[in-house]
Amino acid sequence: MANKDILLLKDGEPKRRSGTDRRAANRPDQQQAIETTEGFAARIGAPAPAAQNPDGLARPRVALSAISVPKKQMSINALRAALRFADALIVTAIIMATIWGSYIGLNGKDIIAPVVAGVTGAFAFIGALFFVDAHRFAPTETLGAHIKTVLTASAAALGVWLSAALITRPDTFSPDALAIAGGLATLALIVLHTLYHSQAKRLHNAGQLIPTIVMLGATEAARRLIEENAKTRELNILAIFDDRLSRAPHNIHGVPVVGKIEDLLGWDALPYVHRIVVTLPSMAAKRKEAFVAQVRLLPNRIAFVVDEFETLDHVQQRLTQIARVGMADVTGKPKSGRHTLMKRLMDVSVSGTLLILGAPFLAILALLIKLDSPGPVLFKQPRHGFNNRVFHVYKFRSMRTDAADLQAAQQTVAGDTRVTKLGRIIRKTSLDELPQLINVLKGEMSLVGPRPHAVGMRTNDVESYKLVEEYAHRHKVKPGMTGWAQINGSRGPLHNAEDVTRRVSLDVEYIERASVLWDVVIMLKTIPCLLGDSENIR
Repeated sequence: MANKDILLLKDGEPKRRSGTDRRAANRPDQQQAIETTEGFAARIGAPAPAAQNPDGLARPRVALSAISVPKKQMSINALRAALRFADALIVTAIIMATIWGSYIGLNGKDIIAPVVAGVTGAFAFIGALFFVDAHRFAPTETLGAHIKTVLTASAAALGVWLSAALITRPDTFSPDALAIAGGLATLALIVLHTLYHSQAKRLHNAGQLIPTIVMLGATEAARRLIEENAKTRELNILAIFDDRLSRAPHNIHGVPVVGKIEDLLGWDALPYVHRIVVTLPSMAAKRKEAFVAQVRLLPNRIAFVVDEFETLDHVQQRLTQIARVGMADVTGKPKSGRHTLMKRLMDVSVSGTLLILGAPFLAILALLIKLDSPGPVLFKQPRHGFNNRVFHVYKFRSMRTDAADLQAAQQTVAGDTRVTKLGRIIRKTSLDELPQLINVLKGEMSLVGPRPHAVGMRTNDVESYKLVEEYAHRHKVKPGMTGWAQINGSRGPLHNAEDVTRRVSLDVEYIERASVLWDVVIMLKTIPCLLGDSENIR
């Protein structure tokens, strides 16, 4: 093993300590980092370490199936963006309403003063909240500490606001009006952030807001990362994988070493892992390359722990920042919380509106399908979504029930006898895709993104994902009802490796350039592209 790899004895204590450990043991402020595995696991809520048999031999390693993985997850960055927007809207409304009434009473019909005062105050409060990072909602932050942060921001905002009002419009300056508006805004923020904090704490405790990660390498860096996470709880560290199991401990401070990389690749819960963090030092370059070679085609984001993390006496970087130090890949950096929020708002509003307004048309189409051929109206097919998660996509049934092909083993061809008479029409016009608005509303899909392919889909008798190395990268975002590939002609079945390569290339291009405005452009171009398509068989 590398010099800084750690081995644990059967009593849970380190077999040997690095120089950092020896220094920490002699420093009062680092005493908490050196403790038994049992105590550490209890403090961080991690799986208990392997129990010992009476004969002194360790029990078998923790099984992958025994590890609990949060299936319902939420983007903390999108949540923060939503709460910032809510605060801005409510604070602005309170300040404008209060100032308007107070200034009109003092100055007759002068509307300039209340507008200037209200806008200045709103910007002061919003800016102060942003400056103190009042929407971070760290897992370890108490309600008292959070409210103190909000009060600090409010006091600073009120001071700036009063000063600005006195300097810019001293002739109409009303300190009483500003004080009342500021007080009401502060009271509203206290109430709102009390509710925010309680909900964020609940979601944190359920593991729905913090990134879920696994680590490759039972190393010293892994131990330090686990120790630092015990203080901040900003990561949900599930397990460690290492190809040298015979030389690896059964756990590091309660986080189990569960198997080799090949075990990770076959893990059913892998689609719910946000990041795979490689903890090997730079001196183990060849081994690190071997690790990455095995996982680089997964849709999960891959990150490296920087070498400085292994040598610092005390890690001061936030763990979520460390876990984002990733390798350069074809999909670039994750999108911001604001982008995620705006995209989701557009998905919900557009899909919800279309389902309500189009309900009569959808009902008529469902009736025609029922009359055309026996069988259910809707066809549900398992498909790969975000991070390779499997979900059931909804479509209007266009094939005979006895010819259903859930695995898409045989792609549609010209004159396909499996397709019904009405099915040919709705497939040609893509009307069979309309029920996918339900998938969008449920959050399984987006309006725009790479089209979801069926689980086990084959091209020329070969599973499609095996034909292109970058295939999995198209799963780094939610699949869409339409996408960049579709408006560029890559629609319908994929008949050969060239078809698969072109679609993956267009999907990856979309992911790199994605923006809400571009999504709108793609949606506007979709209808004329479909109506003018006489070549692709669907």
